[in-house]
Formats: sequence, C-alpha cells, structure tokens
Amino acid sequence: MAPVILVTFAGRQKRMEILTRYIRSAMEAGIIDEWHVWDFTRSLQDHEWVTREFGPVRYMGSAAPYQSNGSVAPNQPLRLSATITNDLHLAIVPDDGSQDYFELVVGGWSNSHSVLRKLPLSQLQSFDRNDVPALWSRPTPGILSPGTANQIVLNIDAAGVPSLHVNNVAIGRWTELDLSAGASIMVRGGWGADLELGNVRERIQRFVGNPNEQMPYWQAYDYYAKRLKTFSDSIFLKCDDDIVYMDLEKLSDFIEFRRTNPKYLVVSANVVNNGVCAHWQQVAGSIPEGVGHFERPPGGFGGSLWQSAERANELHDYFLQTNSKHLPLPSKVIEWNERQSINFIAWLGKDLVHMALPKGDDERALTVDLPTLLERPTAIYSDFTVSHLSFGPQEQGLALDRLIDAYDELMRSALAA
Repeated sequence: MAPVILVTFAGRQKRMEILTRYIRSAMEAGIIDEWHVWDFTRSLQDHEWVTREFGPVRYMGSAAPYQSNGSVAPNQPLRLSATITNDLHLAIVPDDGSQDYFELVVGGWSNSHSVLRKLPLSQLQSFDRNDVPALWSRPTPGILSPGTANQIVLNIDAAGVPSLHVNNVAIGRWTELDLSAGASIMVRGGWGADLELGNVRERIQRFVGNPNEQMPYWQAYDYYAKRLKTFSDSIFLKCDDDIVYMDLEKLSDFIEFRRTNPKYLVVSANVVNNGVCAHWQQVAGSIPEGVGHFERPPGGFGGSLWQSAERANELHDYFLQTNSKHLPLPSKVIEWNERQSINFIAWLGKDLVHMALPKGDDERALTVDLPTLLERPTAIYSDFTVSHLSFGPQEQGLALDRLIDAYDELMRSALAA
C-alpha cells in the first residue's frame, strides 16, 4: 500500500496540542505512516516546544539555526549521513561545563576548505564569524559530494582527542582538545546549503525551514518536489496546526477516496470554519439559518465567515453541540473549480511533478493556478469532518480559550471511546 504522509506547518503550541493527540492516535492505529512537522514557528517559545515535542530533525534550510543531533564520547562516535553541497557546520559542545564550544566547518568556501573554531556559547545562534580566528584550517577540495549522502564520523579516542572522517577520508585530529568528558553535537548548513540527515528513521520527523519568511510554506512543497522519486508512490495529507477536531473513524475512507480518484488535484476534508465548506453545509441543511447565513465566498476566497470572530464563535458552538459531529454536504463529493482554504487537504505523490511552487501564496497555487493549468478540478469530501479553529481576521474576538477547552474535552472523550 502507498505510504501515507501527514504534513503539518507548525506555528503555535496551544493550538497544536489537540491535533498532536489525534495524529499520534492515527499513527498508533496504522492509518498514518509518517508525520512531517515543519517548524515555521515565529516565537522562541513555540520553536522550543516543537523542538522538544517532535522527532529528530530530518531537514534544515540553509538559514536555519543549529539543531541538536546527538552526542559523542570516548569510543562512542557520532555517525551522520548528511546530504549537503557545502558548509556543513558541526557544533561540539563539551560536557565539562565549559562556556565555549568548538565549531567545525566542513567544505566551506565553496567546498574548498575546512576549519575549526572556538566560540562562546552565546554565539551558537549567530552566523557572524567575521572576527573569529581559526584554531585549525586545511584545504579540503571537493570534500563534500553533491551526488550522495556524505558519511560523517566524529570520534573521540580514549585520551579525549577528537578526529573527523568524511567519506572515509581523515580530515583532522586535534590533540590540543580534551573532550574526555564527551560532548553534545549540533548541526546546521549555511551559505546557501540546505542540510538533510539521511539516518533519521523515526516516524515523526522535524523539518526546520528558513526563519523570518513572510510566506514560508513553499519550502515544504519544494522539498518534496525535488524528491519526486522518493515520494511518488505516497499519499500526502496536509493539515493546519489548529485542526482541533478530526473524525478518525472516517480518516481511512478519506485516504482511500484520495487514492482512487486521481482526477482531482487536491481533495479537501469537510471542514468546520471554512467559508466554502460552510456554504455547502448550509445548502445541505446541516447549518440552520438561525446560526447565521453562510454565503458562497466570491471566487472561493474570503467572505463574511473568514472575516468575523462572532460568526466563527457561533459556528463552533453549534458544531460542538451537535451529537453527530458531522455537517454533511449536499452530496458525498463536491467538485470545485474555485479557490478554497487548504485547512486539511490530500494530494497524490505522483502530482509532486507539478508542485515545485514559487514563493508566494501556496493556497492559490494549489486550488486555482495549478488546477486551471492542468484542467483538473479540486473536490471536497463530505464524509470526513475536521474542525479548523481560526483564520487570521477572526483572531480578535474569537473565544479562543473557551473553544480550545471545549475541543480538548471533545478530543479526550473521542479518543477514549
């Protein structure tokens, strides 16, 4: 069977904790095979939570800061499988309480030289090295291969002396260093070089995008599109970090529909608090007029629900009060040819051939531009329901704490059933 990969663009801890419980339950049930958590957080607190909560780092953009990647001790080497073209950075943080660390740059200066530096720990998150002298430097032309995963072995001998091998070539041994107490290791790329760690095998993997991009999500699509051969047989699910309800009993049906209906470029779940879905839910009689009027958003974008915290509060409250936790559409499948919010969508891995998206609006690209170019519609699948907490314009005035508490209680009762 095709592996099922869930992709989440992580941003906010409080909103994502409910989703985390649903996804872990789906993975335990064997419905989802891998969870790829993309760290696009905008606050240090959220970044630290994502780092603690989710699996080892698999991929880092070239501007991503150092990430922890294990440890090394006498006769306990660190082994990495690193796909990178230049500037592999290793931070060696001694376990002896030192306030300094050692930085190894492998294949710097366009893959021509390698250096060792000593730096204060305060500079771990900085890229500025202009006035830092090298403890050691050596020409290493072509040391990193762009055509394969580079095999990196950092060793500490019984005397505490570290040494490095790259693709079975001895790069350096530093007798002036004493790492007999062991060290923690952090890694990053840099200077235009992304880093992928191929020895990560866990089912939950963390991907760290370049920080401070206003619309960073293209990085994820670009990553998968460049690895078409790896992922062409997969089925992708992509969900927002603030999905606060998921009908796990119908998730497998949604995946099977996606697999067996290749004419649709993307298929959306039936989403609560989604303008297009709300319109069709009301057309079907699933949302009474007393809850509010949910018009068809012009061109599928925006609309009164998207703009209004009050309307979102009312819709969430109505959904939470329903017994079925399902707002059926007029038919099992709504074929759609306009824009729609991509709160929870699915696509086929083979369609990654079309998905090297430009920087910009990924939602418009996936639901308007690509379907128009390829002459393939999108669809909304009625029988799989999820609830989406909020859009940006709804943030001011939405009863966030009350709704999160209500959805948390719903999640606990649903998973306990």
